Amino acid sequence: MTIRPGPSPAPEKSLEILAARVSRVASAGRLRVPESLAAALVHAAGSGATLSLISTSPDSRDLAVSVAARETAISTDRPVSRTPGPAAAATALRAVLPQVSGLSAAEKALMSEWLDRITD
Repeated sequence: MTIRPGPSPAPEKSLEILAARVSRVASAGRLRVPESLAAALVHAAGSGATLSLISTSPDSRDLAVSVAARETAISTDRPVSRTPGPAAAATALRAVLPQVSGLSAAEKALMSEWLDRITD
């Protein structure tokens, strides 16, 4: 076994996994907030739930807190609204913009800026 000095890559990897999952939700047009904010909210909810569980005595811990925090932070069981508006459409398009072919890097950057303005 090799021990590598320095910070663990685990936190960065976990944030990449979270961002990918939130991106899939955004692609479906099911976010109420911009993608980056949604990922930050889920991360904050998970961190808070973890700290709460750690600080609670083992006999009093309710592991459902972790699931409830995640589900409350980002619920995907139903669409945001029956008639999605421009913000929902912009969030969904922003999530798949990197996959769009036919636009230059500069055009994608400009489109990204416009979509961010719509969702703010």
